[in-house]
Amino acid sequence: MGRKRQVVLSVPQFATLPALMAGTDMISGLSDYAAKAMSALGLLYDEPLPFPTPGLDLSMTWLSVMDSDPAERWLRSRIE
Repeated sequence: MGRKRQVVLSVPQFATLPALMAGTDMISGLSDYAAKAMSALGLLYDEPLPFPTPGLDLSMTWLSVMDSDPAERWLRSRIE
């Protein structure tokens, strides 16, 4: 491809991307579900990144006081 990636910003919430990217030539990397949701609303175009990216390791976290809560335990068992 002959190009080098240049990260210019990082955002805590995907919802700010349409406003931040307006009028620029930036692309962003975000989860498929967020990209598809914004694309469905007409806010952004959804295309695969033009370069390979590493996979993500995800972890579940929860408050220790909720560890024994039956509903929380059920939800965590569905996600594992």
